Amino acid sequence: MQNSLTQNNFNFKDYSDGHTVTVISKLQYGEAGTSALKVQPERPKVASYCRVSSLSDPQEESLENQMIHYTNYIRSNPHWQFAGIYSDRGKTGTQIEKRTGFNKMVRDAIEGKIDTILCKSISRFARNVTDTLNTIRTLSNVGVNVVFEKEQLDTSSMQSEFILTMLSAVAQEESRSTSSNITWANSKRFEQGEGIFCRILGYKKEKNRAWIVVEEEAKIVREAFQLYLEGLGFRQIAQSFIGKGYKKANGKKEWTAIAIRDMLSNERYTGDVLCQKTYTKDHLSHESVKNNGERSQFLIKNNHEPIIDRKTFEAVQKRMANNKQNLKRGKKKSYPLSGRLVCGECGYNLHRYVCREVVTWRCGHQTISNQLCKMKGIKEERILKAMVKAFDQRYESAIGQGRRQIINLIKELQSAVSIRAAQQNQLRLTLERALLAENNAIFKSEDPKEFTEKRKEVENQIVIKESWWQLVDADDIYRKKALSRLAEIKEKTSPAKELQVTKNNIEFLRGWVVRIKAVSPFLFTISWINGDETTVEIEEGEET
Repeated sequence: MQNSLTQNNFNFKDYSDGHTVTVISKLQYGEAGTSALKVQPERPKVASYCRVSSLSDPQEESLENQMIHYTNYIRSNPHWQFAGIYSDRGKTGTQIEKRTGFNKMVRDAIEGKIDTILCKSISRFARNVTDTLNTIRTLSNVGVNVVFEKEQLDTSSMQSEFILTMLSAVAQEESRSTSSNITWANSKRFEQGEGIFCRILGYKKEKNRAWIVVEEEAKIVREAFQLYLEGLGFRQIAQSFIGKGYKKANGKKEWTAIAIRDMLSNERYTGDVLCQKTYTKDHLSHESVKNNGERSQFLIKNNHEPIIDRKTFEAVQKRMANNKQNLKRGKKKSYPLSGRLVCGECGYNLHRYVCREVVTWRCGHQTISNQLCKMKGIKEERILKAMVKAFDQRYESAIGQGRRQIINLIKELQSAVSIRAAQQNQLRLTLERALLAENNAIFKSEDPKEFTEKRKEVENQIVIKESWWQLVDADDIYRKKALSRLAEIKEKTSPAKELQVTKNNIEFLRGWVVRIKAVSPFLFTISWINGDETTVEIEEGEET
């Protein structure tokens, strides 16, 4: 025999033998994991995810329109808190690891900064069934639901994953079908002798006529073949062309050994076109791989006017085959400064070299030719010295010493992402106002030119800032490591001494340093996570 009493979400049952059972009913946020323990806030924090897979999408499908729509939609609801807009421009939906905006959104959701995510459709969210389900499960386990507008689907109200699985599979199948249709259409074109025109040095396209010989450029191509047959190597030819000021098809003068090699091995200069030299591995990875017989190839003979006769071309191929060496290239390594050291003279990235156990960073242009850039190599030891010196100037005098300094450093790293989000939201709000002013002018039949220019200016600022934000997001791993190390230092008896030792580590300093411009081998401009810059000079011999 039992007596039952229900109170809020608890159901108490008393049994005659003295024992009791309390049934805790499920809450609003789901049935499994910690989501069942999260009570819905009075004003949920609502965010949106927007993506376009191509930079040339029509205006009505543009990323800006998606962002503005959801910003207005969320802010117009008094029962919601605006938690931000997360976006990826020109990113495929089948590869989550390459979508920095998406990954940042998931991190913020796990950290409790988001309660609900709005998305236009499942295909905008992801076109990979596995990634979609795994992400939804991860979000559900922390009490975050996703609402898909097109499918009218809310993951918080689902009793099973069946519907989402089916819809995700449809999105993935659409991606596969599109990829297959493009491959099929191209194959049919190749079979009919219709090669795809590709702009290369020596040829151009005018209106409907392709493969028109550009004689000035054709002379450069013929010279390259002649020099190679005379015994010069790829690098020597490249240096010769740089010295003569020759321009490539893209108008640049940065000739490399690889550029010369590709030119000398291109059958298009004989008037032939070999189609499908590469193919897309699959519709999920979108990885382009060399066709070694896995797909059919199509050789279209005498497709256009040749620049190089076949005899010369074959002689060059024979010499290249004889000189070819089977070099085993190891996997490309990445270092804490990779892609973050910029040459102040030409703007090119610096690359890492090791000689006799001494690490030196050299400008990529300078390694090709001194005529492209005259920046000398910089020892990594000097770069580290510049980072430490800038760090001391920025933080030691400004935020105190000892444990207090450690606490303030932790606070700055923790607030880095929120500062970036504030900047992003401010720019998008400015864009909204510019669009509203432009639309009002058009509605009133007034000249919108001034407002259009303002809107374009803001859009350009957003594009520029997005590249910076991506760098900041990519540094999340360094910030986490720095925070972990700072937490350890804070508990030490002499935190100031511990910091003095720890800061002489590039990986640690990368938690704050986003980019370094080498103005000269001794003058450096350090860019910090909040966008501020510090310029420091290292005297010759100071790094030793």
